[in-house]
Amino acid sequence: MSWDIPATMVGQNQHWDTIPNKYDSVYITNEDVGFNGEYDRGYENKTDTGFACYNCGQEGHSKIQCPEPQKARDGEGCFRCGEIGHRKSECPNQPAEAGFSGTCRLCGEQGHRAAVCPSKPPELCKNCQESGHKTLDCQLPRKITRDHLPSIPEDKAWEMVKVAAMAHEIDDLKEAVEIYLKSQPNLTYYQLEQAFREQDLGAFLIATEKELAPTYTNMDFQGNLDKKFTVSWRWSSRPARPREKQIWPSSPEENMERLKDAGEPTDRGVPKCSNCNMLGHIRKNCPEETIENPDQPSVTCYNCDKIGHRVRDCPEPRPDKFACKNCKESGHSAKECPQPRSAEGVECKKCNEIGHFSRDCLQNNGSDSKCFNCGQDGHRKQDCPNEAVLICRNCDGIGHMSRECPLPRDYSRVKCQNCDQMGHTRVRCTKPIKEAVPTFNESYNLDTNEPFDGQNVDESANINGNQSWEQVINVQNYEW
Repeated sequence: MSWDIPATMVGQNQHWDTIPNKYDSVYITNEDVGFNGEYDRGYENKTDTGFACYNCGQEGHSKIQCPEPQKARDGEGCFRCGEIGHRKSECPNQPAEAGFSGTCRLCGEQGHRAAVCPSKPPELCKNCQESGHKTLDCQLPRKITRDHLPSIPEDKAWEMVKVAAMAHEIDDLKEAVEIYLKSQPNLTYYQLEQAFREQDLGAFLIATEKELAPTYTNMDFQGNLDKKFTVSWRWSSRPARPREKQIWPSSPEENMERLKDAGEPTDRGVPKCSNCNMLGHIRKNCPEETIENPDQPSVTCYNCDKIGHRVRDCPEPRPDKFACKNCKESGHSAKECPQPRSAEGVECKKCNEIGHFSRDCLQNNGSDSKCFNCGQDGHRKQDCPNEAVLICRNCDGIGHMSRECPLPRDYSRVKCQNCDQMGHTRVRCTKPIKEAVPTFNESYNLDTNEPFDGQNVDESANINGNQSWEQVINVQNYEW
């Protein structure tokens, strides 16, 4: 029963052929099915003689097998300048002026963007939230608002600090200190650490000296930036790791002195250019000449192996991936190639050079390529053009084999199969005879035509010819 067949058809003579298949006349491969499961052969449209390629418009192949470079569709091109042949990220031109018919999000009028709005308010500094200067040039403290925190009296807020310190919860302790700062906005790290030591709360503010990223700086409770030392909230006055000894204060007195010029790391709110490494702008707006970054990953074309473009933008024609590996022509494979085998890219096993086979190697004066049939150099026995010559293994004579040799047998060329020494046969060997390891056929009498005699059979099962499979299995009752 199928999901597509009504329940009333159950029990009738159903066949798979009764369900029509609109793809019966077309062979579908895995490459023809898109990501969403839809059928797509890569053809543009059906013509009178067949299907045409979606890329070049020619018949006989699909877009996936097209040897031509990928062409841009109608209306497609660079989204910055409108030209065809490159993408927006690789565009060397200035952006083309495009009309804007939308609504400004600042004044609500149509015809212009918010960036060029005539009623646009002056830009505010991201640090102090005042106008008239940029964030990079701001010398005022950062504007800090704690309106999201509850307003609690000073004594109750300090009790929250003590509870969080006793519970050894750093996040709760910092949040309680922020609530306390709302009632005591002039509190400093020096005063807070002094209160921790007087009441023995178990929390420590350690002023360490370490280098920060250029886009970060140390800021105190009042928003003052560019503090020298970095405050770290700890539960011990000793460094937790050996590498922290270099940045740790040497004494409590030095730590208290450092806390007068200390703060916690915070973002400056100023970007850093990846081209000139200066603060205040990004790479796109850098006034300096663009510097190539050697560590930046490059794009390599898999068609021509050149750097700087992708396969879809490659000007070189795409080779046929199904072409013959020997002659590089289409229409047949390497095993069906009528041309002689090419030595292009072949490494010689004798001299390790590229471009020839080992049988054609000219090193060692051709001694390794001596023919065993005629004795000449330059070819092998299977490639010998001369008539086959019989060489006797007993006397090295020509014209007969060893079994037809008229001379007595030369035992100096005979190897014993028992002791593996030269000069005698196994029959004349004086050493103890090795026990031959029986083969599988010899072990089970498979090489003989003798009938099965019933020997070497485990009779503990007492299996008779009339017993069934269940009786054979239950001969021994194992307890698992």
